Amino acid sequence: MKYNECNYKKGERVAGCVHGGLDREFGIRGAYSEYVVQEASLVFRYPSRISPESAATIPLATITAALGLFHEMDLPLPPATCETLILVWAGSTSVGQYAIQLAKAAGCFVITTASSIRHDYLKELGADVCFDYKDRDVVSKIRQVTKDNLSYAFDCISEKKSIEYVCAVLKGNNSQVVTVLPGISNEIPSHIKERHIMMYTIFGREINTFGQHYDVKPQHKEFAEKFYKLLSDVLLPNGLIKPNKVKNMPGGLNSVEDGFQLMMNNRVSAEKLVYTIAETTNQ
Repeated sequence: MKYNECNYKKGERVAGCVHGGLDREFGIRGAYSEYVVQEASLVFRYPSRISPESAATIPLATITAALGLFHEMDLPLPPATCETLILVWAGSTSVGQYAIQLAKAAGCFVITTASSIRHDYLKELGADVCFDYKDRDVVSKIRQVTKDNLSYAFDCISEKKSIEYVCAVLKGNNSQVVTVLPGISNEIPSHIKERHIMMYTIFGREINTFGQHYDVKPQHKEFAEKFYKLLSDVLLPNGLIKPNKVKNMPGGLNSVEDGFQLMMNNRVSAEKLVYTIAETTNQ
């Protein structure tokens, strides 16, 4: 898709994502720079009411959520009224927040888990029922509200403990779970279909990351182009998707290490750390 086929005008604000680090194989210098290059079909227009800092939270997490919901699990693209039950495990994560909003916009009944302090906010985003993942009875409570008829789940953490809980509540026919990290397939019972995703496949080339090799998936790129157009034309203009909350880190890239420290100390929750390149100084 060429620039003039995307209907973008000079001066419009668009957002997209690239590989976050140095990729010598493809000559890519990553996102930590003043200027990045991406194909016109893999960016989207965002409204003026959304700040660039807020817009930075959208591209990677929304396409991850969308790939899982609409490409892998084949739920209808929003706006729709599918009325499907779906569990979003770890709803306060970045991907989780977008998965909740997208599933709701598709008409799903959305069940999610998060710390109880986040429940009101997640309901504002569209969650119908929230459970505390630390509740020892969380599995039985989810099974009760779904009447053992849950077939769709999105595990936004995809670690051994989370997938154990998720699989324990998938009791419906043709159950399937979307995972976002490799290495847990052995934890998933054979009657549950794992749909593993890695958003870098939208770039239309082979990817090696997290010790895994991902073949070229042209269908993922085609889907991303379609979805980003939906973001531009429908979801963002009509307020169906809200960006993550933002924590602006002062000093630009000089504070990246501080951000990592915050994450390692579990002091980042339900928000995205954002760094403004222009604030970076030589040290």
